[in-house]
Parts: sequence; structure tokens; C-alpha cells
Amino acid sequence: MTHPTRNFSALSLPVLLAAFAATPAVAGETAANPTHVVELFTSQGCSSCPPANRFVTKLAEDANTLVLSYGVTYWDYLGWTDTFGDPKFTIRQKDYRDAFGAANVYTPQIVLGGSAHSPKYSKRDVADMALPTEGVGLRSYVEGDSVCFTHDANNPIKFDIVTFVPGEQTVKVERGENGGRVMKLTNVVTEVEEWTLDRDPCFLPQPNKGYAALIHDAVSARILDAAVAVK
Repeated sequence: MTHPTRNFSALSLPVLLAAFAATPAVAGETAANPTHVVELFTSQGCSSCPPANRFVTKLAEDANTLVLSYGVTYWDYLGWTDTFGDPKFTIRQKDYRDAFGAANVYTPQIVLGGSAHSPKYSKRDVADMALPTEGVGLRSYVEGDSVCFTHDANNPIKFDIVTFVPGEQTVKVERGENGGRVMKLTNVVTEVEEWTLDRDPCFLPQPNKGYAALIHDAVSARILDAAVAVK
């Protein structure tokens, strides 16, 4: 499914999407600094999305791969309102579209390391899209009941804290293109919150939630570094 169409506002400056996984993605623990980041834009109302959902679920079994699934909203008119969808995630996908110079947004869309996008990839494709080895010194740590982050980036940055539910969830879709089907999704994003540099770098995690984060190149949207904190 495709949808014709915002500008990667997070990319007007290098962006930190701090990523802290509170529990294992699917099997095993996510590495403190994952080498790969896979973002899936999907919809419960998209009949072609289940294979992509399954694909990223398998990828999440690798501790070095951080998977994030965003529910978009532009297919809700087909008869089923995505229970995980949020207009913020649709905007995020459009920001990627603009950064890539693409004509449209579509589902399923898999974004590898903020650098490439396609409705379908192989495991080899993902393996070939590792994050830069030098990074920017993104680190996470625990302070009391809080999780915190730090980095060595010299340029001005903007923080986006991405909250997600670690692991797999199932949803029974009652209407629309997937009516009668049970959809399975992994590491479902529930919130993307913009942080400013004057905020305390530590925060109290919500129960049963993970926090996902990345530093993007200001122009290309390429992910320069990623970190995971386990609390």
C-alpha cells in the first residue's frame, strides 16, 4: 500500500533519539550500543504489512539489532482504526520521506539506520547497513531509580525520547483489509517526546516500557549512534 503525501524537524540539528530498552526485544538482551537500527512504519489496516511485521520480529532476536515499530494513521479510513497508531508517527515517517527526497510515504516501510528505505529487505541487506563504528560517544547509565544518557557530540542537538513496549504484542483486527486476522508486532512505539538541552538528562522509566534513541545526521537523517539502557 502506498499513500501520497513535513520535514525531518529533528534533522534541522543533529538529533538524539535516546534509546533505552528496559527489557529484551524478543529473545536475549539488546546490546548497550546496538550496531543496527531498524524502524518499521506499519499499520493494522495494511494487508501487505504482516510479512514485514514478522521480518522485524525475527531481526529483534539479534541482541545487536534495535527494532522499533511505528503505527501510522493514514489507512484508518479503510474501516479499522490502528490501536497503536498516532499522528506523531505519521509525521515522523513524512519527515523521513523529506530527508530521503522520496515522493510518497507507504506501508510497510522499513528504514535501515536512517539511511535507506524499502517495503522489503533481506537479513543480508540489514547486516550490510551497520551504524558508523566511530559514533559520537553516546552512552547510557543508571542513577538510582532513573536512567540517564550522555554523549560526546560537539554540535547543538535536540533530544527525542522514544517510548516503546518491548517484545511482541498481538491485536485482533475486526474490520478493514485485515478483518478477522491477528496482527503481531514487535517493540511497538507509544510516544515520541522532544527534549531540550536544559532538561535533566535523567528520568524515571515507566513500568514495562523501553526507551529508544538515536543520533541523526542533520541533513541526511543517517543514524550516527545509538544506545540502550537496561533498568
